[in-house]
Amino acid sequence: MTVGQSFAKEMRSVHPLRGSLNRAIMLLRALLLCASSLFAQNPPSPATQSPFPDADLLMSRVAQHQKEIESQLSQYTFTETTTLYMLDKKGKAQRQHTDIYYDTPTAWEFFALHIAHDGKQISEGDLRKQEKEIERKIQEDEKKAQKQDVIHPKNSILFTDIVLRSRFTPLFWEDFQGKRMIVFAFEPKARVEHRGELTGRIAGDMKGKMWISPEDAAIARVEFSSVSALSLGMGFLGHIKGFEGFVEQRPMRNNVWLPSHQDFVAQGRELIKGFRIRQVSDFSDYLRATTDVFQQIHPPRTDADGAPVSKE
Repeated sequence: MTVGQSFAKEMRSVHPLRGSLNRAIMLLRALLLCASSLFAQNPPSPATQSPFPDADLLMSRVAQHQKEIESQLSQYTFTETTTLYMLDKKGKAQRQHTDIYYDTPTAWEFFALHIAHDGKQISEGDLRKQEKEIERKIQEDEKKAQKQDVIHPKNSILFTDIVLRSRFTPLFWEDFQGKRMIVFAFEPKARVEHRGELTGRIAGDMKGKMWISPEDAAIARVEFSSVSALSLGMGFLGHIKGFEGFVEQRPMRNNVWLPSHQDFVAQGRELIKGFRIRQVSDFSDYLRATTDVFQQIHPPRTDADGAPVSKE
């Protein structure tokens, strides 16, 4: 597996939150580009804009709310559809692959069960092999928990981490997803660290914009780009020169905001060879998790809110 592929695999879990920060050169639709241009040409006068709430107080609420959301995320299983594009120097796709995963939580971490590749279902034998490996890891986590060892969750870049490590400046109000939101610019609070876990370094190395609903203290969209290059394996395996994209969340059942889409582009160098990838992921079919780690292969009966119904 190449460094580019390894990075893509790790970033696939970016919450995405859950996820990691996992995301792309802004490929905005023409309408959005047009709207941005109109805003730049005709900004609303200060007299017509609503005042901004206290940024520090709001972001404190947002961080707490997002932490609760990320905790609730572990209560759901969901389907992840990811397309990975290998790009040339001009940004054109040379080849691509689409994979579908069933993501499911345990008390310690998320597990991704690979169920389809480029439209073809994974064989029953491969599924059973994956299930056995997941069961083995769960047993290992149980033993570590009994010894009170620290169990690291699946690599993920959480919005909470970005909020706590960033400085925010309100820019303007905007209607988004049917709600009135504030668009904030954000940047790292402190000097970017070049050591430690990759996901942690990425979370403290982001700048961009965040769409926040003051009413819900919820993050609806994050557009981001990395501030500096990131080394892989102390620099021996290569460097990530650029990492940018966007992530969106939407209110699901019971107004719980959960990841819906992410899109990112990463480019860098592995040893002596450069790489440039784009990864687009959609998250759907959220179900309340049961004790069956593989419930999406053996779907439980659910009520209208997606909660499991016991069999009689």
